[in-house]
Amino acid sequence: MLIRSLHSFLALHRYGTIVAAAEKVHLSQAAVSVQLKNVEEELGLSLFIRTKRSLEFTPAGFQLVRLAEQMVAIYEEMKALRDGGALGGVLTLGVINSALTGVLPRLLRKMTLANPNLEIKIIASISSDLVEMVDAGSLDAAIVTQPPEQFPTNLSIHHLYSEPFVLITPAEAPYDDVAEALASPIPYIAFDRSTWAGRLIDEFRIKRAVLTRPSMELNSLDAIAALVSQGLGVSIVPLIRGASWHKSANLNVVRLPNFDRPVSLVERKSHARIALTAMLVSFFDAPLTEFEQSED
Repeated sequence: MLIRSLHSFLALHRYGTIVAAAEKVHLSQAAVSVQLKNVEEELGLSLFIRTKRSLEFTPAGFQLVRLAEQMVAIYEEMKALRDGGALGGVLTLGVINSALTGVLPRLLRKMTLANPNLEIKIIASISSDLVEMVDAGSLDAAIVTQPPEQFPTNLSIHHLYSEPFVLITPAEAPYDDVAEALASPIPYIAFDRSTWAGRLIDEFRIKRAVLTRPSMELNSLDAIAALVSQGLGVSIVPLIRGASWHKSANLNVVRLPNFDRPVSLVERKSHARIALTAMLVSFFDAPLTEFEQSED
């Protein structure tokens, strides 16, 4: 069985239509259809339910997905031997927005420089949406924060690092206590409460009976930091690994004790890019940020 036929098979599973699959594997729709038919004939299995408008997977087709992913992953590792261990292919990675302002871009650049034939496609969203996309197979993996209590059992979680939560106040009003800061005349700016980080912050405030109503709610750490630095609010936010906004002379930044969020990579337990995700996890073995070093 040709590996490129399995690539087409997996592209159909991921993107849903022959049109989309053909675009992703850079073949004509007719060529993809022939490859899919060849896979069925070689295995002697009915993998699809064909109608005039769609192509749906049979139970056998869904079972083949995991095995096809394993075969493609092994083939990619075999190809890497030719290039001295360098890996190639396309890694579709989901990333929480905040991670894109921290250390992640530098790690991805380092990874692609070490593997010239590697392409990384980034999808930015909130953690809960990214986990759903990984579970559905539309992403190879995702970098997310605190997982919910009900986590899909077919996913693996790799802890990458932890980020502390901090209280940020204007330098001209340098509060060090959360209750005092949020009870002050300065408005409270909430970090987006639809995100897992936002929910953790709300739980932290509730446990301490600090129930100040937010005047604003934003999903941009840079925007929150900019507003606070201008004296327009106070906030509780995660300190992103590798970020630099906390070094502003206009901000007072106080690390909150025993309040951190884990950042993890989630992936399906078996998929075609597992060698690439394993490499990505290894690239997170990096030094602490200056802020973390100063606080330890």
